[in-house]
Amino acid sequence: MKNRVKLNDGSCIPSIGYGCYKVSPDEAERLAKTAIECGYRMIDTAIRYENEAEIGRAVKSSGLFREELYIVSKVWQTCYDRPVDAIEFSLKELDCDYIDLYYLHWPATDAGRRYRMWEAILNYREKGLIKSVGVSNFKVHHIKDLIEQFGVAPAANQVELHPLYQQREVSEYCEKEGIKIVCWAPIMRGKFDEIPALFDIGERYGKTPAQVVLRWHIQSGRIPLPKSSSRERMTENIDVFDFELSDEEMGIIGGSETGFHFGRDPDIYDGEDFVIEY
Repeated sequence: MKNRVKLNDGSCIPSIGYGCYKVSPDEAERLAKTAIECGYRMIDTAIRYENEAEIGRAVKSSGLFREELYIVSKVWQTCYDRPVDAIEFSLKELDCDYIDLYYLHWPATDAGRRYRMWEAILNYREKGLIKSVGVSNFKVHHIKDLIEQFGVAPAANQVELHPLYQQREVSEYCEKEGIKIVCWAPIMRGKFDEIPALFDIGERYGKTPAQVVLRWHIQSGRIPLPKSSSRERMTENIDVFDFELSDEEMGIIGGSETGFHFGRDPDIYDGEDFVIEY
């Protein structure tokens, strides 16, 4: 898959990726390797997913050169007090020389801890062990504060975003600041019946509702991270570059906002329900 987009630091990121949230360690290596075989070149994991080691093994056994793959991970907020240990943990688990994009997984309510973690990530970028730095689940005020403190804009903000929950404020801000929006739960975890028009639009192009939504993301300038355990679905989810939605169709999908979402409130969620032992 050769479709890539440029980040604000000059590097390029694949325009669609394979998400590994809730992929069990028992299945992660096989599924990540299958995704690579299907054509995915970005694999998205996190300390919280507890499958970094398995993703690393899939990368090693893929038969591809490391630079052909784009490996993403995230540091959990309960790790922010030991920033160097956390980054080294991810590098060791992934068993790679560098991580292409590394996120703060959530802003956390304690700004001081957030700053320490971000400073460490920036230091690892200087060393070349992290290529691009990003944030995840950040609201506009979190991003503004980080830029104000460090003078460095993240390359990407990974947030929950789909037709039912479009996060227009953060999307518009990030677009203006050159911060790429990466979408988790991009196809609404299969809630296509909430938007009947997706089926009609799909019929016109011979595409599934999931493919229609993924195309909507891509034409909107965002990077979706679909997840599937089925080889057939994995293949379908990246087969979205041979058609284009009309302005009217884009508007129909864009008008489907209901406010329904799966995630927590970034202003109050501290992630204390997960602590990892190094």
